[in-house]
Amino acid sequence: MRCSTILLLFISLFLVSQAMAQTKKPAFSITGNTGISYEGYGLSMNPAGNYYTARRPGNLLRFNISPTFNFGKLSLPFSLNFTPMQTNFTTPSTSGFGSIGSNSQNLWQFLTNPLNNIGVSPTYKWAKLQLGTQYLNYSELSTGDIGLFGYGFELNPGKFRVKFFNGVSQRPINYDAFANPQIIGAYQRNNWMVQLGMEEEGKYTLNLNFAKGKDKINSVNPAPPSSSTVLPQEGIVASIVLKTTIAKDYYFNTEIAHSIYTEDQMAAISVLGAKDFQPFISGRISTKSDNALKASIGRKSSKLDLGFSAKYIGAGFKTAGYPFMQPDRFDYTTNTRFNAWKGKMNITASFGQRVNNVSNNTIKTKQLIANTNVFVQFSEKFSLNANYNNMGFEAIGSFALRNVSNDISFSPSYNWKSTNIMHLVTSNYSFSKYKEQLFYAPFTLTDNISNTALITYLPSFLQKKYTTDFTLMYFTNNISSLNIRNSMFSATSNFGIPLAKDKIKATGQLMYTYNVLNGISQGNNIIATAGCDWIISKKLKWNLSMTGNLFKYSNAFTPPNARYIESTLRTSLVYSFK
Repeated sequence: MRCSTILLLFISLFLVSQAMAQTKKPAFSITGNTGISYEGYGLSMNPAGNYYTARRPGNLLRFNISPTFNFGKLSLPFSLNFTPMQTNFTTPSTSGFGSIGSNSQNLWQFLTNPLNNIGVSPTYKWAKLQLGTQYLNYSELSTGDIGLFGYGFELNPGKFRVKFFNGVSQRPINYDAFANPQIIGAYQRNNWMVQLGMEEEGKYTLNLNFAKGKDKINSVNPAPPSSSTVLPQEGIVASIVLKTTIAKDYYFNTEIAHSIYTEDQMAAISVLGAKDFQPFISGRISTKSDNALKASIGRKSSKLDLGFSAKYIGAGFKTAGYPFMQPDRFDYTTNTRFNAWKGKMNITASFGQRVNNVSNNTIKTKQLIANTNVFVQFSEKFSLNANYNNMGFEAIGSFALRNVSNDISFSPSYNWKSTNIMHLVTSNYSFSKYKEQLFYAPFTLTDNISNTALITYLPSFLQKKYTTDFTLMYFTNNISSLNIRNSMFSATSNFGIPLAKDKIKATGQLMYTYNVLNGISQGNNIIATAGCDWIISKKLKWNLSMTGNLFKYSNAFTPPNARYIESTLRTSLVYSFK
């Protein structure tokens, strides 16, 4: 920790000294923007009851301060996006302003709140200092795109690449059994990551990545109960990444990774299990180690892409970046993209297979992996886009499940022009089939089929500045395993009218929805929104909108003919520095 602080101090002094050493006086400028937004929410029910709950906090204030200070070649970008309130889903506010359960959030919890982004990244030539909230992605199998609050740097002198970051990805949350709803809690997770590599743009990239995540056991009091499955975990991943251009238009990319992951730091030290990797991690009876690999090879050109990709994730492989990555699988696909019919047709496709349970812990299963998109421009007026997608997920262990989703859609589009109007009609039909099976009690089998039909008319007035559009949608959802059939019809219209010499734009939306469940009306819904955008000056803009949501249940509901009204006020003021 002390060495890291000294190193960061050295880099900071280097950046400042280099900026001051410029022979010419640096030009100073400020870019970016700053603003404030507010959202107020209200709910009224008739009759009063608990048949519907509020979906938002009553008041939410956010600050967004994102200026960049430029001193010649030295830039200081700030990102301060925060709210003084505690409103995220995992730790709901249940006892007053900014509370977590029965306790108010402290400064550390405020800074590490995932809703808040507070960061600065001073940059000079090839050196960057990273402070506060940062979203980093060293590679897919090492760090993922994890968000952290901490400190680090990025150095890119010539072909060399050096990156380091140390921070917190999960703030501590105490267990609170008396909160409503109950708060399970979470341990503080500390992470550090390092990347060493070389890169020559357009030719090759070679990186070595190390990443570690460790829960701090004494960060919470009381700690989450062991029955909650929230245990203090620890893990380390090492990976090597190679991206290279073999010859003209040909490429080869790969990443090989090895992880050691402990599910419970409180478990006993292992004698026969996973080996230690001292001083980074100790092997315990809950520790697993395994490998992962991803690779792709192919050719890219202006008219044709053709490639092959494969991914293997071992049964015991786990990384802090993507904690819910499905393990114990092998995927392989053939990918292509090509143009046909004199460039009027573009086809992108990916076909392959996923093999689950490769380790033979349970019965092996296979799933189709497919994604195809076809776009055809038949004429200047008519085009068609078609898409097919197949995806699935399988989990093993105590909570084993398997699901598969098949989706197909068609989206034709037609336009024509009259004297003063350019007309555009777009439509979409999509069919989706979803099947899920649980291999633990209650062993539920869900078979869900949905259909969606949508059509939109969008006129563009050539001699007028106002805008409008109209949309109709029909949706059905059938769950045969539960004998449930739901259908919904909606009609929507939007408009925009410029006022005050285009400095103000009035906007509005009206939406009507009708719901039917198993042939019985469930009620009617009307949503109306009115707002305006005001350009006060070249740098200052103000936005205001008000939304009312009225839902009236049918007499089949209990209580009969009940209704609720949600009202939402949104406003924001944004100032652009340049």
